[in-house]
Amino acid sequence: MLDGLELPALPPETPIQDAMELLCKEGMPFSTHEMEVDGVNQRVFTNQPANLRDVLMLVLSHGDKEFVVYEGERFTFADIISRASQMAQCLVDDFGVKKGDCVALAMRNYPEWVIAYMAILAAGGRAVLLNAWWKTDELKWAMENCGASVVLADAQRANYLRDHLEKLGLTAIIARDTFEGHPRMQSFDEVIDGKEALKWPEVEILPDDDAMMLYTSGSTGFPKGAVSSHRAVVAMLFNWVVIALAMKMTGRANPDPDFQPVMLVAVPFFHVTGLLPVLMVSAVIGRKIIIMHKWDVETAFELIEKEGVTSFTGVPTMSYELATSPMREKYDLSSLIDIGGGGAARPPEHVKMIREVFQKSSPGIGYGLTETNSLASVLSGPEYLERPNSVGRAVHPIVDIKIMMADGVEEPIFSRGEVCIKSVVNFKGYWNNPKATDEAFYSDGWFRSGDVGYLDDDGYLFIVDRMKEIIIRGGENISSQEIEGVLHAHPLVDDIMVFALPDEHLGEIVGTVIVSNDESLTEDDIIQHSKDHLANFKIPQKIWFTKMPLPLIASGKIDRKGIKQYYQNLHASQ
Repeated sequence: MLDGLELPALPPETPIQDAMELLCKEGMPFSTHEMEVDGVNQRVFTNQPANLRDVLMLVLSHGDKEFVVYEGERFTFADIISRASQMAQCLVDDFGVKKGDCVALAMRNYPEWVIAYMAILAAGGRAVLLNAWWKTDELKWAMENCGASVVLADAQRANYLRDHLEKLGLTAIIARDTFEGHPRMQSFDEVIDGKEALKWPEVEILPDDDAMMLYTSGSTGFPKGAVSSHRAVVAMLFNWVVIALAMKMTGRANPDPDFQPVMLVAVPFFHVTGLLPVLMVSAVIGRKIIIMHKWDVETAFELIEKEGVTSFTGVPTMSYELATSPMREKYDLSSLIDIGGGGAARPPEHVKMIREVFQKSSPGIGYGLTETNSLASVLSGPEYLERPNSVGRAVHPIVDIKIMMADGVEEPIFSRGEVCIKSVVNFKGYWNNPKATDEAFYSDGWFRSGDVGYLDDDGYLFIVDRMKEIIIRGGENISSQEIEGVLHAHPLVDDIMVFALPDEHLGEIVGTVIVSNDESLTEDDIIQHSKDHLANFKIPQKIWFTKMPLPLIASGKIDRKGIKQYYQNLHASQ
């Protein structure tokens, strides 16, 4: 998609947004027009592909260039797309997947994750992306919620569900790992063996058909499935292509048409950041991705040097470790020029530190949600260094941001209110939850983010707080009410409140105060109970015990704000 385009050169200090707007003017390759989508007037790209299967054919144009590297294994773009087409045939012909069926994907970041995701899209299925850190209870709940009859998984995730496969009516296609035989478990490699490469199932996929569903933690305690259309995801990818071209126009990316950028991947593909700006944008623009099995700063340094990594995007704690680790002096890291962040706030002092340590680098930040398919605002280069507290300007031409009061009235500049986002890239709604969907949007299509922020007089967005009771630990969204529900089930717990505690490295960690009159209850008991039912990242890291009832406000509800503030102050003083 980037080949053969003659780009005008712009001064390096030109804001990225200005370069993007130039690319999207009438008559340019990324021009836009107005059209009605789901009853809302939206700006859309005039020339974007109809669906993600068509996008995969554009990805195939990168051919024999390396695409995915994982621990010594190397796959070209053609390898990945060929195998995706074979798996798509299997899903339709051998497993009976029909257009619009939910097909679950539950595995760690492997090359097979990429193949499986693309295959589900090409088969016309709705790709249901499950958190690879979930355990039996969470995975079983998700399978019951989405109703999938097929899950593509690694052996660990499949084994969590082994005893429930029959009852769920679920078949597991297992990638990479060996596994004990089971009538409802089949091998990934064996099922695609013999299928014709680059032959797609004959399924008509329309722009507004469902493409995927990602679960996002909400304040109700149960994850909600955010469903997005092919049109939304393709538009998001097109907008990132515009960003990539704007970077070239302003001299912030290598202008050599034969140069292949290389990205180090340490964020999970089941997160919207790992899925879209990292994986799928890489596929579209021809960027090689180097998958880390597990985040480790020295391993990251080794891979940057060995593979000539040019860009890295992770939660801010990762870029902080890259900048502060003394081990960096042992490696040649000169290829690294883009250090992005997302999923959590990056302290302003970190921005300056990254720029000082990696002097050739351009630190960047992005703001978006699962519901906006990661896209809302971006900020990089000189304007990020000038405004390190900001998350950038709305990504034009297809994203608009307003700050609104509770009644939907727009706030003036510098006034705080709820950040609201209107775009064709926004999700369609929450799976089987029309009430939550209605509450998430104003009637004219503005998505209510739940974040509190303000816009300055140049349109830069600043996030200052969150309206929802969500804990963001290292970029991972955690529902406090979900943890409360699990710990309330412990027989010795009388009452409980879970809240966020600030943490220098992870942004936030899980804290909890537990009311119990049984002195035998210990921190180890709570941690073990949590491990039995929750993913490890949700386990409380700071626990306080009390015999006193939790304080209430005048309405009789728990004084959540006061309790949270008290224990945050106590945590800070310890």
